Amino acid sequence: MRRPATDELSAVLARLDVPLGVPEAQGLACGLLCSRPATNAKSRWFAELLDAAALVPEALAERAKDLHILDAWFGAELAALNDSELDFALALPDDDRPFDTRVIALGEFCAGVVYGVGIGIAAQGNPSLPADTRELLEDFMAIDGADTEADADGGGEAAFVELSEYVRVGVLLIHEELKPVTASPGREAARNGTGRSSGNTVH
Repeated sequence: MRRPATDELSAVLARLDVPLGVPEAQGLACGLLCSRPATNAKSRWFAELLDAAALVPEALAERAKDLHILDAWFGAELAALNDSELDFALALPDDDRPFDTRVIALGEFCAGVVYGVGIGIAAQGNPSLPADTRELLEDFMAIDGADTEADADGGGEAAFVELSEYVRVGVLLIHEELKPVTASPGREAARNGTGRSSGNTVH
């Protein structure tokens, strides 16, 4: 299952008056999927989006097409997180967009993940998190506050690419730690090949 095009998702969120961008909404979905059963995660994701949009139930019938697209999007994220080939990708702006726009989007994605995991963990009574997951979430919070005035030509672009990959693989590892699945060769390779953050911030 492939994720709908980012431009289409952005348009859907705008039509529904959801005050979240695509990266943050994707991060929220991922955080919930890492910490809650898929059905519960989807219900809470829709509730968060629609509550933020202040949509009344009577208006939902008129937005059936847009809601169907959101449903397909959530299903695509669920499939990607569980893909044995590690097909999960961040829904960030294209490389031709301004550098600061992409840095902000990565931070918004990280904020969504942290918030989604927080919701899921709270629903479980706030159990202790595995050390790696806790450290990754702390890193994500730091990335959310990263400097957006970095110089793309002064090494910032390379750092951004590295940081984006760290976040991508970090989400997969959080998902594996909080919702253990049978290890696949691809996931084991990701675990063995992913180092801890070594000050990879965008300066």
